[in-house]
Amino acid sequence: MISSLFTDMHPAFAIVPVVGALAIRELLSRKHMAADIRLREEQVLIARREAMRAMQDALDAARAAQRTREEFLARMSHELRTPLNAVIGLSRVLEKNGAGNQRPEDLQLLGRVRAGGEQLLKMVEDVLDQSHLQQGELALSVQDTDVAAIATRVVKHYRSTAASKGLRILSVMPETAPAIPLDAGRFEQVLQHLIDNAVKFTGAGIIKVTLVVDERGRPARMIVSDTGIGIPADDVERIFEPFQQVDASNKRNYGGAGLGLPLARQLCEGMRCRLAVESEVGKGSRFTIRFPEHRSSPTAVA
Repeated sequence: MISSLFTDMHPAFAIVPVVGALAIRELLSRKHMAADIRLREEQVLIARREAMRAMQDALDAARAAQRTREEFLARMSHELRTPLNAVIGLSRVLEKNGAGNQRPEDLQLLGRVRAGGEQLLKMVEDVLDQSHLQQGELALSVQDTDVAAIATRVVKHYRSTAASKGLRILSVMPETAPAIPLDAGRFEQVLQHLIDNAVKFTGAGIIKVTLVVDERGRPARMIVSDTGIGIPADDVERIFEPFQQVDASNKRNYGGAGLGLPLARQLCEGMRCRLAVESEVGKGSRFTIRFPEHRSSPTAVA
């Protein structure tokens, strides 16, 4: 009676039960949504915690692997370098042929043994240096360095190797040039890697090492150029990645571990120098070491 009375009095009273039901439904829906949001937040929190645990486990595993690697390299340094140095040293003693009882063919074989030992020792030292550089543990001893004298000495060292391949290796140095702050030993190592690379990848022609000075006569850059096979444009930067070579196939024509150029660039960066390369396939390559405080108007000195 009362409901019908209200209905008869005004039509709006007819929607009161409907509005109440909708309000209750909306309230329940909001409660469900809130519960669903809380559940999702809890799931995200659990997933985040699991991800953090997995990340920590991966970090711990990486640290353990790094410790194992460092221990291996330290052991390799002793177990390989020591006997290799003995092989090289004893070969040199026998090559001197003090007793005069070695035949020419024996001396030739001893020379090959010594050369093989020196090559293996260099590869071991390159691997160790690469590891130390990656860990930021390779210390540099910067002092005033006569880069022209070092270049002349390194070129002289490689003359016989180049001649054995029918190559000429030239040094173009100024009569005088002031010393500049570098690590002399590491700079010599960089030059050795660049010249070794030039000899390896040049079949015929000339390898030239040039010191370019600025208007004050101060060393501005050192250039190692060759007339070798050259480097494809797509591979120019890849050659500076560890263990990479332009010819990476199992049947490649050129040996080496692919560490010389990466080491050379990293050592240059450590001495605040820059190492860049220009190359053309079939015509050769030109590696340039730019020394610190390089000026804009250098002049080549023959």
